[in-house]
Amino acid sequence: MISLSHIKNCPSVITVPGTLNLESKLNFCTDTRKYNHPSFFVAIPGAKVNPLDIIENLLTQNCPLIVFQQNPENNQKVSDLRAKYPQTTFLPVVDSVTFLQELSHEHILNWKKQDPKNTVFAISGSNGKTTHKEMLSHILKAIKPHKIVATEKNNNNHLGVPLTLLQVSGETEMVVLELGSNHPGEIKVLCDIACPNAGLTTNIGATHLEFFDTEENVFIEEGYLYHAVKEVTQGTGFYLINKDDPFLKTLSPFKGAVTYGVTDNVQAKVSYLENGAQILYNGETLVATNPHITGSHNKLNLITCAFIAFHFYPESREKILAAAKEFRPTKNRSEWIEFEGRPVYLDAYNANPSSMKAALSGFKESVLAQGLTLDEACVVLGDMNELGDSSPAYHQDVGDFIKTLGFKYVYFVGRFHADYLKGCSLGLGRQSTADFKSEYRGDVLKKHRIHFIKGSRSLQLESLFDIT
Repeated sequence: MISLSHIKNCPSVITVPGTLNLESKLNFCTDTRKYNHPSFFVAIPGAKVNPLDIIENLLTQNCPLIVFQQNPENNQKVSDLRAKYPQTTFLPVVDSVTFLQELSHEHILNWKKQDPKNTVFAISGSNGKTTHKEMLSHILKAIKPHKIVATEKNNNNHLGVPLTLLQVSGETEMVVLELGSNHPGEIKVLCDIACPNAGLTTNIGATHLEFFDTEENVFIEEGYLYHAVKEVTQGTGFYLINKDDPFLKTLSPFKGAVTYGVTDNVQAKVSYLENGAQILYNGETLVATNPHITGSHNKLNLITCAFIAFHFYPESREKILAAAKEFRPTKNRSEWIEFEGRPVYLDAYNANPSSMKAALSGFKESVLAQGLTLDEACVVLGDMNELGDSSPAYHQDVGDFIKTLGFKYVYFVGRFHADYLKGCSLGLGRQSTADFKSEYRGDVLKKHRIHFIKGSRSLQLESLFDIT
């Protein structure tokens, strides 16, 4: 799929060695620790490490191509390495990151030209991006095992997106692409690279306010995907507009867009069931159930992904619904685990005010559905990071929300525990996960029959259970 002409079309490439040969399928690697022959290696300078100093292991494995940034220091290093490893080709570029982005852009444009049905389905939004990506790719891979490429883990940035796109081959039919951003303008950069012709913005919330300042600015950033799909497809691309979201509902539908939500006056009407949700669209009902997920927000995620899959592969309805039922949350993300005989809802990957409230509401639903009382439940909340100057107010607001839900046994962990306590004075504050661990593993775990654990990644709340 990747040809020599693609590389020549990258403006960042300085010269193309005459010895360079390309195969039909190639892997690109940027981490020397994860290199597998015969991948191509792109040397991206770090703040402290020049990767050209640590690539001997790759060269002894006969790495076919090393991409490097040309400068006097690197030129001398490469000259020495060429003499020692003549079997490897070295490709000089102005900037390694720019080269990856340019190459992946050329590659994906060529792939889309080969078949007009080939789709880059991109996902942006404040909450639920990774859950949507995991659910949708799980469903699609169940019906098209070798024809789906999806973002791995949370590789959703200026490097992860190009590396995902470069995995696309001739047999690929769809790319499920997660787009991440924590600074203004990053979604546009990723859309310019990937040229998505379908997509979804999940919702808009108080995320990364340290850099965006207001939720309105978050909307401008995350909602850019709407404009990208509309432009790339001249308004014909499939794009879902969440009419339940106060920001996204202001987007005007275009020809290929579909409005959805539990609210009225939508094209795809959502309603919740005990173990899932359903969508009514064009007179047809699609029902998705799953016993492994908790909360209305995850039920919405599930039915949305089933609906997306059904849009592209309507002939595979039964396989889609079967795959939706089998989905399991990924590690440390909205997953149920059992620890010392206690069920624990664990989400130790990320947290912001809207995701925290949604997860807490879902946990309350689950507690009551299991025939337990809120007195038997324990709630542990860690810091919500990157909220800027409004951090204390947001933590206090979530504390207020917990109080309205009726939970009585609550622990707040981290530097904002005092702000949580301003909203929920019945809770107890702890400085860090490490400080809280022995206490939690002792009396707290034994005292309560069901547990809720959620906080930002920096808290590493999964370490309460010795999970890494």
